[in-house]
Amino acid sequence: MSSNFKKRRALLSAAAALPMLATLPRAALAQVPAQSKIIVGFAAGGGADLIARMLADKMREALSPGAQIIVENKIGAAGKIAVDALRASPADGSAMLLAPLVTPVLSQLTFKNPGYNPATDMTPIGMVGLFQFALAVPPNHPAKTMTEFVAWLKANKDKANYGSPSPGSLPHFFGIMLGRAIGVDMVHVAYKGGAPMLNDLMGGQIACGMDTHIELIELHRTGKIRILASFAEKRSATLPDVPTMLELGFKDAVGSGWYSLWAPAKTPAATITALNKALNVALANADVKEKLLRTGTEPATSTPEGLEKFRLAEIEKWRPVIAASGFRAD
Repeated sequence: MSSNFKKRRALLSAAAALPMLATLPRAALAQVPAQSKIIVGFAAGGGADLIARMLADKMREALSPGAQIIVENKIGAAGKIAVDALRASPADGSAMLLAPLVTPVLSQLTFKNPGYNPATDMTPIGMVGLFQFALAVPPNHPAKTMTEFVAWLKANKDKANYGSPSPGSLPHFFGIMLGRAIGVDMVHVAYKGGAPMLNDLMGGQIACGMDTHIELIELHRTGKIRILASFAEKRSATLPDVPTMLELGFKDAVGSGWYSLWAPAKTPAATITALNKALNVALANADVKEKLLRTGTEPATSTPEGLEKFRLAEIEKWRPVIAASGFRAD
């Protein structure tokens, strides 16, 4: 395994030694307001919203029996409205933002002017979890394994295409990444949503499709599509028979989506420490772990410093891939 992968895993496990306390010490409680909120840039009922509500419930218990944490949905502008709400909040621990990878990383690479800078407008609290993406082919495709599919792509370059739910999505960029790793220029077929892409994948109108595990797994289990490989660093617990690109030798086609928690810039260090410990207590809860896995998210913890190092590493990881795609969000 390369040193880069070892460093990445070390960043994600940086908080493994943190004590998992049922509640925080009294000194820590004094650093966090009794009433706070988690801002989410997605609609109520969606995956991110459900994760935020789980965290709000368990972080509240870790902070104090009398603490209150609500979830506030601020939807639109590719997450910028949620970031603006965080920036407008007091830097005292009363506001947090649950952010997917796009907010602290992809926005900085796909927009000429994203309107905010995570390094100066946000303070890292900690990682929340990772979610996997995979490649699937139609059920009648001649390739039964990823190795066979790569050979098929090289022999049928005029048919080497892939579908994604939308331009500028992670599946779009995973296709670019895979094409570079195997030496095949794969044509991107962008859809307006995952449902029409999956319909065409099942019908054999595209050579392969890329999406999150959670969107693909049921169709795979019922034989309507065939998942050949995951882009994650390790196999999914829900699909242990599906290999990763890494173990198949495609070390430059590896990555995951992820969620993290942030506070406004200039939030005091003591407050960030208390929130990080409460977050890690919540993520250690067995019920939270089980529910996160149902959403396709694997819990992952970090220190605040570890999250920022990871963010910077992810920017450098995705920068050449996005540049090669030619995609711009504005």
